[in-house]
Amino acid sequence: MHLHIPDMHCGGCVRSVTAVITALDANAQVQTELEGRTATVQTTASAEQLIAALDEAGFPATLKG
Repeated sequence: MHLHIPDMHCGGCVRSVTAVITALDANAQVQTELEGRTATVQTTASAEQLIAALDEAGFPATLKG
């Protein structure tokens, strides 16, 4: 799934976002693109779970088509 994470501004943000996602699914594959502030995630967690966890961590995200 593809997520837009507008508050992901730096490498520290990328590490935090990745940590949130892997806390939900230790086997998740996360690829981030800082310039576009997006993440592509392969996970068994649902989009709703990811979005809720990222929002709670201070990184509101939206699902991209």
